[in-house]
Amino acid sequence: MEFIGLKCPVCEKSFENGDDIVVCPDCGTPHHRACWEELNHCAFEDKHGEDFDFGEDKEYQSDITICPKCQTENDKNAFYCSKCGNPLNIEPQYNQYQNQNTANPFANAFDPMAGINPEEDMGGVTAGELAKFVGNNTPYFMRVFSRIKAFDKGRFSFCGFLLTGFYMIYRKMYKLGAIIAAVMILLMITETYIQYSPAYTALSKAIESSSAVASGYMSGYTAILNAYMKLDTGNQIMITVMMLCSVLRLVIQIVVGFNVNRWYFKHCVTQVKSIKANDETPNKTIENKGGVNLAPAISIGIIYAAVYIIPMFIFGY
Repeated sequence: MEFIGLKCPVCEKSFENGDDIVVCPDCGTPHHRACWEELNHCAFEDKHGEDFDFGEDKEYQSDITICPKCQTENDKNAFYCSKCGNPLNIEPQYNQYQNQNTANPFANAFDPMAGINPEEDMGGVTAGELAKFVGNNTPYFMRVFSRIKAFDKGRFSFCGFLLTGFYMIYRKMYKLGAIIAAVMILLMITETYIQYSPAYTALSKAIESSSAVASGYMSGYTAILNAYMKLDTGNQIMITVMMLCSVLRLVIQIVVGFNVNRWYFKHCVTQVKSIKANDETPNKTIENKGGVNLAPAISIGIIYAAVYIIPMFIFGY
């Protein structure tokens, strides 16, 4: 039915399939039959002499957004298509959920909800409650959370990839962040220790020797592999452990990069639910317990840096 999603100008309820509709013969405005009979005339009768066109009246336009990719009908407040996941035009949502402030013309220049309905359910809590808990950079996270909820698809986080445990602790995911940070620090310490050990020195000398013997035609991985094979078993084990540490650190970084937004969404939902269940004034508590915590994150960053810098002074490099 062509009027599905449009609103009756009398009761302001959207038309649904099966509704009994009367269309004004003068301006084309659809009404519920009961609403038409209640007025006994068109709701816009006073505008008929002004070339009024119902289709151009913004207030009563469709509550449905058509996905430009698959043509599926979506709620106009939806951020992604419910069928294919294609991003939809967020301008209507942006305008609807901005906090109006006529005294300050710049007050609406930034929408912390990124066009997401604050009352939208996000797994047992509202989008507005999640935004309060996130605190910093809410437009990015509200888009990510909405996509995770609707399609179980996150977004790769370069902050998570580069900073791993540091970033997670900054976002107050203390337990998991501390575990990952501890593992990363342990791997870094092991790597650094071996880099300043006799095993690494032996490998460096073996590489120089292999390159010299090869008279220039052997280089790169071939020289390293030949040098590695010349080491005794103990030194080979040390070098192997160092390389495994490097690979494992990279794997952890990739895993965190791909999953940290999903973990953060689950963390936020869990924390907000817990606060609402145990606090009589949850809104203030949500703001206080959410947000970010820079101090412990900086502490982890200092430890990361110390793992690399301190050995340079100790071993005179």
